Amino acid sequence: MVHVNVGSINSETMKALNLKIVFDYIRRHEPTSRRDIAEYGGLTVASVSKITGKLIEKGLVVETGEGQSVGGRKPAMLGINANCRYAVGIDLTAEYIKLVITNFKAQVIYELHSDTQLERGKEYVLHRLCTLILQSIEESGIDKEKLIGIGLVSAGPCDHEKGSMQSPPNFPGWDNVKIRDYIQENTGFPTFFDKDAVAAVMAEYWFGVASECSSVFACLINQSGFGGGLIANGQIFRGYNDGACEIGHTIIDVHGAKCACGNYGCLETLVNGSLIVKEVTDKLKLGNRSVLSQLDNYDKITLAAILQAVKNGDPLCRSVIDKTADYISAGIQNVATIYSPEIIVLSGNMLWNCDYLIQTVISKVQKRKGNKFIKSMTVVGGTFGENQCALGGVALVLENFYKEISIEE
Repeated sequence: MVHVNVGSINSETMKALNLKIVFDYIRRHEPTSRRDIAEYGGLTVASVSKITGKLIEKGLVVETGEGQSVGGRKPAMLGINANCRYAVGIDLTAEYIKLVITNFKAQVIYELHSDTQLERGKEYVLHRLCTLILQSIEESGIDKEKLIGIGLVSAGPCDHEKGSMQSPPNFPGWDNVKIRDYIQENTGFPTFFDKDAVAAVMAEYWFGVASECSSVFACLINQSGFGGGLIANGQIFRGYNDGACEIGHTIIDVHGAKCACGNYGCLETLVNGSLIVKEVTDKLKLGNRSVLSQLDNYDKITLAAILQAVKNGDPLCRSVIDKTADYISAGIQNVATIYSPEIIVLSGNMLWNCDYLIQTVISKVQKRKGNKFIKSMTVVGGTFGENQCALGGVALVLENFYKEISIEE
């Protein structure tokens, strides 16, 4: 049962809270009955029936059939009307643009993957982004009147309230780019913007492995960055000026290499694709044997080739990945010690094609659980692969829709 302190809540706020409880429970537990909702939310069946009746009138909820009787009439089961609304989610990276269009259940009905072409400048990228959005909406065949918004995410730092990018290291020259307003003005659809690590944790909280948790941390481990996002008590934790959870810039080695942020020995300097490629290349040049030894030019070895070798069991490449996993597990221990989330989710393009890295990190984390200050350190792989952050963008849209929805005439 949900427990709410009603002492200082006025009637309008209570109505909005009850609506959110009912709608969110249906979304997470469909098909479900009015009685189940009432028991969970501490509401009367009559109150739930009134709210769900309005939601059915608005086409957001539908009756999906009859449930099992527990004595008396079989209950009518409720579910979300999948095609009553649609949302666009976009993950903008320095290398690629990933776009998805989903129905109201966040089921992907259209997706697109395209090169960013960052070298052509921000004006070109922004214009092209809008073109891709409008083309995708047209090609998907959805009713534009039912599109409730666009959720756009990209690398931090950012100002999510102003909807602006604040000079992300991989986007040179993109200082104070008001990307949310640009997309909204040039597509005509409500647009919401946040950093990719926030999107990663929102995707898991809304639709994924952490949907039953109230405290979730997501590590977004990309080839050139290591971000973090935290949901605490069901809300995004941002800290002052959106500065929270930059786990990649926590210091692991005070005598380590200089980071792009200006400090030395940040986790991000120890966990990145370029370092993995360099270490493998150096070992090959020193005569260490590997399936990659047969290549003519070691300086052209790619991270993708190394990860494929890891998948195939290559000892040399796995030894380098093992070292990377050590650093990641140390970072996760810091997260568990500082935030103590119910669950920590691993995502990002460094991991999507390397299950060995995920499993090695999880194994190493298990060995660190003895610390008496760690209350919880459950670590799992992400749910959505390359769609993780784009679906986080969809979650941004749905979160706003939930806040704005009203059943009052």
